[in-house]
Amino acid sequence: MSVVGFDVGFLSCYVAVARAGGIETIANEYSDRSTPACVSFGPRNRSIGAAAKSQVVTNCKNTVQGFKRFHGRAFTDPYVQSSKSSLVYDLAQMPSGTTGIKVMYMEEEKVFSIEQVTAMLLTKLKETAESALKKPVADCVISVPCFFTDAERRSVIDAAQIAGLNCLRLMNETTAVALAYGIYKQDLPAPEEKPRIVVFVDLGHSGYQVSVCAFNKGKLKVLATAFDPELGGKDFDELLVNHFCEEFGKKYKLDIKSKPRAMVRLFQECEKLKKLMSANSSDLPLNIECFMNDIDVSGKLNRAQFEEMCAGILAKVEAPLRSVMEQTKLKKEDIYAVEIVGGASRIPAVKERVSKFFGKELSTTLNADEAVARGCALQCAILSPAFKVREFSITDVVPYPISLKWNSAAEEGLSDCEVFPKNHAAPFSKVLTFYRKEPFSLEAYYNSPKDLPYPDPTIGQFMIQQVVPQASGESSKVKVKVRVNIHGVFSVSSASLVEVQKSAEGEEPMETESTAKDDEVMAASFSVRNT
Repeated sequence: MSVVGFDVGFLSCYVAVARAGGIETIANEYSDRSTPACVSFGPRNRSIGAAAKSQVVTNCKNTVQGFKRFHGRAFTDPYVQSSKSSLVYDLAQMPSGTTGIKVMYMEEEKVFSIEQVTAMLLTKLKETAESALKKPVADCVISVPCFFTDAERRSVIDAAQIAGLNCLRLMNETTAVALAYGIYKQDLPAPEEKPRIVVFVDLGHSGYQVSVCAFNKGKLKVLATAFDPELGGKDFDELLVNHFCEEFGKKYKLDIKSKPRAMVRLFQECEKLKKLMSANSSDLPLNIECFMNDIDVSGKLNRAQFEEMCAGILAKVEAPLRSVMEQTKLKKEDIYAVEIVGGASRIPAVKERVSKFFGKELSTTLNADEAVARGCALQCAILSPAFKVREFSITDVVPYPISLKWNSAAEEGLSDCEVFPKNHAAPFSKVLTFYRKEPFSLEAYYNSPKDLPYPDPTIGQFMIQQVVPQASGESSKVKVKVRVNIHGVFSVSSASLVEVQKSAEGEEPMETESTAKDDEVMAASFSVRNT
C-alpha cells in the first residue's frame, strides 16, 4: 500500500509520499520536485508537466495551464468570460454547460472538460509517485483551496476518479499546512490545557488564504479561515508585464499584446525578474533577444520602483488577516506564531505587511512550496490502514454558511433554515425532522452569495421519496440526515420514515424507523450549479 499526497497548484504541483517512517517530496524525471501544472497537445502525442512547459512558446495555442480556476464553473460564468481575453488557448462550452478547453490534438479539433485535463495532470503525478515508490498508487489525498465551493470540490473528485485515483480526502491547503506544522511538534499543550494558537498565511500564485488554528497534543482544530481568491503572485506578474508592454511600446514601437507568443515570453521573463527582485534591491535588467520582428529589447527595474507600482495589490494583504481576527475574536497577543508559506510569500513587501499587522516576526519553519503536499501525505497516512501514525485528530471548518429551503405544508410558501453556519466544524452530520404525507424536495444553497467567488449560490436539489401518510392518515415523521463530508461536500446522506405501530392495550405506541441511504430514497438530482 502506498500513501501519497498531491498538491495540485495553479502553476506547479508537488507530490509527497510517506515511507521509511517519514514524509518525502518526490522528484520527477527531470530531478525536479516541482512539476508544472501544464498539458500540451501535439499532432502525434500529448506532453504533461515540464515537457509541456517547454512548448509554451512554440505551441502556445495548444498548451494549457492555469485551468484549475475553471473547475465546476459554467461557461457563461462572468469570471470565465472575463478570463477568455487573457488566455492564449481557447475555451468552449461543454454539452452540460460547463467550461471546456478547445485544442488541436492528433490533427483534429477536440474539446476536453476541465476534469479530463486535470485527470491528465493527476495521471502524470501518479506516474511520478509510482516510479519513485516502485509500486502502484491508488489511495491519495489531494489539496484544494479552502475557498473552493461544493461544485468545484465535486469537479476535483471527478478528475481524481478519471485518473484512477481513490481520493481519501480533499484537504484544504491551509489545513494541510497546519497538519505538517503540528504533527511533529513535541511541546504542544495537553488536551485539557489552553490550546496554542497559530496563524497560517498562504500566498500562492493565484490565491491568498489565511487560517487560524488551535493546537493541543494530538489535536488540530481550525478556528476560522479568510481568503481572497483573486490575489496572488500572478497579479504582480501582470503588473510587470503591463509596465514593460508600455515601456517597449514607446521605446521600440511594438504592439506586444497583439502577439500571444511575445506575451508568453514576456510573462516568463517578468516572473524571473520578480524572483530576482525578492533577493536583490539593486537595479536589475530584463533583456529578451529577437523578441518581436527580430528586435532585441531591454529594460530595467528595482525593488523600490516595483513596490511603488504594487501599492494597490499590497493594500489587499491586510483584509483577510483582519477578517480572521474578527471572526475568532482573538487579540494579537493570543497568537503564538505566524507561519507563512506559498511561492508569492517570498516577496519582501508582503512579508513586511503581514509582520507589521501581527506585530511579530514571521515564522518560516515550513518549506514554503512543499508544506501542502507534505500535509496531504500525512493525512493520507493517518487515513490509510497500512500505516501506523501517531494519533492526530483534525477538525476543519465550513467556509460558507449552508442553508436548506423547502415547501412548507403549514405555512404556504417556502421555509428555510441555516444548517451549517460559517466556521462550523466539518466533517459533521445533523438530523432534521419533517412531518409529511408525500414525497418532498430540499434545496441546499449558500446563504451569503456576496462572499462566494461564484455567481450561483445553489448547491443541489434533493428529492425525499417514498413518503406515505400514517395508517391513521396523519403526517409521517421523516428524519433527514444532512452532512458536510470529509471532502467539504454537502449531501443529504439518508432519510428515515418513522412508523407508529399499534400496541397492546394500555401500552405506549412503538416507533420503528425504515431508513434508506443515498441511492434508495435519495434520487439526489444534483443541479450542479448550471443545469
